[in-house]
Amino acid sequence: MEKEQAQQETPIIVAEKANIGYGKKVILQDVNMEIHSGDFWCFIGSNGSGKTSLIKSILGAIKTLRGVVVLRKDFARRTRIGFVPQESELNKSVSTTLEEFVACGLAGIPFKKSVRHKRTLKVMEIMGIKHIKNSSIWNVSGGQRQRAMIARALIRDPLLMIVDEPTSGLDFRAAHELLQTITDLNRDKKITVIFVTHDLNICQELASHVAMFHDQKVIAGVKEEVFNSENLEKTFGIAVEFPFYRTLKSKE
Repeated sequence: MEKEQAQQETPIIVAEKANIGYGKKVILQDVNMEIHSGDFWCFIGSNGSGKTSLIKSILGAIKTLRGVVVLRKDFARRTRIGFVPQESELNKSVSTTLEEFVACGLAGIPFKKSVRHKRTLKVMEIMGIKHIKNSSIWNVSGGQRQRAMIARALIRDPLLMIVDEPTSGLDFRAAHELLQTITDLNRDKKITVIFVTHDLNICQELASHVAMFHDQKVIAGVKEEVFNSENLEKTFGIAVEFPFYRTLKSKE
């Protein structure tokens, strides 16, 4: 019991004075942040500002040039991390059924065929796509495809899920339903979420913490402390009316 409590109090991820980049090229400098169990983080910033580079460091795809990005011991093998990439990163030349696509999330993890099948159908049911399990990944709507991508990450029973712009290209209803599902996973299943987005309204409504990327720097912390007009102007280089989400809601 004491061991479990200690793990809960220990951050899942700690970045300390981390420089992140490729070869001699530095993308991010002096990154300092802590991500705890149950957090809902939004990563925001212009294209090329370093969001993907930090994610790659968390996933172990690249090493820090200086400082550290450390994962808690029970995350060391990264089998409890689910990653949902942008749809544009999928190989469109490969056509699989939704069930086959979701089952690929267990690649490299030894499970009996019967257990693999059961887990696949379970997460597809959670994501509301079990009824189209035999459909081609490319013959369903964008919202259903995004749900399949989340199911593929969810099948690993993750403690942390990193989601890269999942609402991009979706209509309002599909985006709203997908956001509700991700929020439910965070609230009900206590899955920590890192949500990469360009939508400031999503940050305002859903995030507990925000990381803002600009000019090789990351401003990170509790939303109420860092998500303000001053930091938004630093991040995007323009004055941002705030609070924009409240203004949007008043027009509904």
